[in-house]
Amino acid sequence: MTPFQNPTIYIGDLRIDEPITTLTDLLFIGVCFMAFFKTKHVAHEKAANIYRWFFLLTGASTLVAAIIGHAFLYHFGIEAKIYGWVTGIFGTCFAQFAALYHTRKTIGESVFKTLMVICILEVITALICVFAFWSFVVVEVHSAFVLVLIVTVLESIHYKKTNSPLSLSMIYGVGIAVIAVLCHVLKLAYSVWFNHADLSHIFMALSMCMMHRGVAQFKPEKELERG
Repeated sequence: MTPFQNPTIYIGDLRIDEPITTLTDLLFIGVCFMAFFKTKHVAHEKAANIYRWFFLLTGASTLVAAIIGHAFLYHFGIEAKIYGWVTGIFGTCFAQFAALYHTRKTIGESVFKTLMVICILEVITALICVFAFWSFVVVEVHSAFVLVLIVTVLESIHYKKTNSPLSLSMIYGVGIAVIAVLCHVLKLAYSVWFNHADLSHIFMALSMCMMHRGVAQFKPEKELERG
């Protein structure tokens, strides 16, 4: 048992480990899926649509984590966590490709193509490392690279030029996600019934709400320039 882990509960004969952590995971999953389905109106825009798939696959990876990594880990075994980790790597990588396409005109074709190669190599490296080291740390490092070094930097550059609502929302969203990480790393636990993971999941859900808001408000650069 990790420090501050939720006590196990039973519903009849069904054993559920980490019930509150699982519940807050489900909250985050709900926000991710809502963000995907509520942004259908921008699916025809390439950058916005890639961000939508970031929402969907991030939710899917968290669903796997909630079931296999928390609630029923005792049944599936620690090795099964790899499914959530791999899905999470794929999910997060969509955010960096969305940011690249969203900022393509701002950063120029040469930088775009260079960063595209770097991002593809980074994803491949992350996938190799997660199997080689069998550690969630690989997923965390990958997420930090994608969200902080790629998404935040590119969207910040783009926002300065266009005042894009999508860019601003992504920047704020990553900022809230950093708070979620700090809650987890610093073990900010209220009690075993609402621990650092639970608090982290709440901030993750708020982060995804902010990102969803930006994608929902997406406007092509021509409209932004006219505005």
